[in-house]
Amino acid sequence: MSAIKNKKPLNIWLKTLIALLVIAVIIVAVIIIDGMGIEPERELSIDEAQKIVDENISSLPKVATIITDGAKVNVNSVSSIGNRRFSLNCSYETKNIGAIIEDKKSELFSAVYSYYIEREASGTKTSGTNIRMKVATPIIKEAYENADLISGECEILIYQMNDGEMRMYLSYETVNTCYGGVLDALKLINETNEIVYNDEIIDITNLNTLRTGISDCFALTNYDGNEPNNGTFLSNWWSDMKDEFQRNFINNSNWKHLTGGLWTTLRITFFALIIGIVIGFLVAIIRVTNSKTGKAKILDAICRVYVSIIRGTPVMVQLLIIYFVMLLPLRQIMLNYSAALADGGNMIMSKIVAFFAIDKFGSAVLCFGLNSGAYVAEIVRGGIMSVDNGQTEAGRSLGFTYWQTMYHIVIPQAFKAVLPALANEFITLLKESSVAFYIGVGDLTKGGITIRSITYSNFMPLIAVALIYLVVVLGLTYLVSLLEKRLQKGDR
Repeated sequence: MSAIKNKKPLNIWLKTLIALLVIAVIIVAVIIIDGMGIEPERELSIDEAQKIVDENISSLPKVATIITDGAKVNVNSVSSIGNRRFSLNCSYETKNIGAIIEDKKSELFSAVYSYYIEREASGTKTSGTNIRMKVATPIIKEAYENADLISGECEILIYQMNDGEMRMYLSYETVNTCYGGVLDALKLINETNEIVYNDEIIDITNLNTLRTGISDCFALTNYDGNEPNNGTFLSNWWSDMKDEFQRNFINNSNWKHLTGGLWTTLRITFFALIIGIVIGFLVAIIRVTNSKTGKAKILDAICRVYVSIIRGTPVMVQLLIIYFVMLLPLRQIMLNYSAALADGGNMIMSKIVAFFAIDKFGSAVLCFGLNSGAYVAEIVRGGIMSVDNGQTEAGRSLGFTYWQTMYHIVIPQAFKAVLPALANEFITLLKESSVAFYIGVGDLTKGGITIRSITYSNFMPLIAVALIYLVVVLGLTYLVSLLEKRLQKGDR
């Protein structure tokens, strides 16, 4: 007998182990296939590295009219840093271009602006090229020729691409260092919005041709600051996923939109369920009472209409009608009345009236509570009707009234029978509450949409919302299954 009992757990563990092995084999196979056709890392000599550096550095200042001597960069050593990347320790010598802008900025902008307004006054349109050739270049070129030489050491990265080609990474720091602060100079020029001309502060925010004429003297048209991509499909995918996760959830603490939205969703669901259970039991008892005794016909008719309307219309339409058609105008009336009471000095009544002016959250709770009540009513009614009539007769034979019989005998048995169905209604209600964002409630769905509007990304925020709903629903489903097993044990 014990051998039969132990056989089932053993089979479960064996199947689990086989499934894990299959998954591991699939993962290994995908990784091997992903890496096929990729050139393995090869050695990079100092001479080859020097050639790559010379070609890239010398190709940068194609349009920069002032950079004539270029930058001298010597590779001292080469070391591999993994992932087919190489770090070059280099020494450089270049003109201090950044100092040119620091020393000549006022003179340069004043001369350019003077030329600009003279041309405009004469009715001649001024282009950026005109400004660069006539004014900016002569001033900056003279300053460049007299600029100090600066030297030092820097790190340069070279990537081995998938086809074996070596590509230098021209990062902002690399270019800015090797050319004496040229990129910082460009940034300073582009960010200058005010200049002093004849002791007067001039706003040049909209004079783009003026700034363009100066910045073209430093322009590096061949500069591409994008990092070379030498990864495989899987590594690139994983890197993109990490970047997207960082951008959507970590940056600016965007994850708080989801946690706050989840808390709002759970609160809406909880309070709506309480309203639904109360309404559902009342409606069910009224309908059962009419069915068994023929009494409460008017109330039964009202309940039938309520259940038919709620079950026959979409919950989103109900939400929009309850908020925009019914409660929003009523809220405005109550708030106006509250303000009038406050103006009259009756602060206590003013606060009471304002408290009962239902807002968006209250509207959502009321809507989902009414919606859930119709479904709970049918669940409970079915549970009560499933209780054998002999139970009612037994209660009456003991001297109980109809209501005592219902309260002490019928409803407890019916509640036990419908409890799993009520728990499932809670799960359904949780998912249906996702439409609350249509009236501006900051629920979980609204949190995902808010992140989407910030990052302009669709995949991560919406998938995150779906996964959170899935995890919560799976957790509740598991609890419902435990509840059903517990009730089954009680029946036995």
